[in-house]
Amino acid sequence: MGYVAIKGGEDAINNSLNFYYESINKAEQINTKDVQNGLCYAVDKVMSEGSLYSKKLASVAIKKSAGDLLNAAFFLRAHRSTCQRIGIAKTIDVEKIRVIRRISSAFKDIKGGQILGPSNDYEVKLILEKKVLLKESEGFSDKDNILLSALAPLRQRNLVKKLKADVEISDITRVFPEAPYPRSAVMQVLSRGESGSMLGFAYTSIRGYGDVHPTIGDLRLGYTDLMFTHPFTKKEVKVGELEVTSCETAGMFEKQDNGEVQLTTGFGFCFGFNETKSISMSILDLSLYNAKHSVGEKEFASDFEMIMHHIDGVDSMGFTNHFKLPHYVTFQADLQVFANAAKFAKDNK
Repeated sequence: MGYVAIKGGEDAINNSLNFYYESINKAEQINTKDVQNGLCYAVDKVMSEGSLYSKKLASVAIKKSAGDLLNAAFFLRAHRSTCQRIGIAKTIDVEKIRVIRRISSAFKDIKGGQILGPSNDYEVKLILEKKVLLKESEGFSDKDNILLSALAPLRQRNLVKKLKADVEISDITRVFPEAPYPRSAVMQVLSRGESGSMLGFAYTSIRGYGDVHPTIGDLRLGYTDLMFTHPFTKKEVKVGELEVTSCETAGMFEKQDNGEVQLTTGFGFCFGFNETKSISMSILDLSLYNAKHSVGEKEFASDFEMIMHHIDGVDSMGFTNHFKLPHYVTFQADLQVFANAAKFAKDNK
């Protein structure tokens, strides 16, 4: 790419940056704890898309971007790239999540019951000052709220399709794989994908560019321990607690290659409390690995190339915004080609 040398370029950039920080000065004055506690769902969104679990740093990123959540995820992702890695945590078992919300639309009665938890799904969405009648909430013990998936009884009867696990787990932050994509890589891309992009692609498969009619088998929000093997003692230790969202979506019963008829499912998992993203991820997972959910040729949500390369918010924003950078040489070349072609056409009339 070519650039035109101009005087004062560096000064202009510094002035622009100073102007920006003057414009968002009031955002910087907001207490980080207030952002963390009061805008908790925005914080969770940024943590998930920035692929770094830190409520404090996500809150700082939201302030630095004055509430531009895509930009905040960019700040967090960039910071993550500077952090030293000391190892790999133990695999999280979603059935050991200490749930604060757990629902299933596939079953009316489930073991442990439907736990509505914190949600405004049942509220009339009007911007009014509303007084909420506070009532004493039913309490949970640590044992009461660790529940098996609502689909567990079907799994015990071998009625749920199980995909083959990868022998070696991919790490897309170090090496982005080439097609055919390992499932672990697909799950990582989806888990840190941009919520709006994922929702849009998932919606296409429901509305008319696919044949998915998913049912929520098990949607849960809760807390899970992060376990790690200590590098010196080699003992398993708890290094923290994560807030996470998990969703299992039920598709349809299909005859498998081995002749068995089993239920197809999709899985979604992300940092923080973000139900819409988790549901969207499970729908995309369902679409990608079950070709019968496509209508005709491959559609958007069932195309691995489409999903793997178009749902990352940081990538999408970065490439889109790069068009603001100087493109003088390429555009002037286009103008020159057009002028030469016009002159040639005129001279040869």
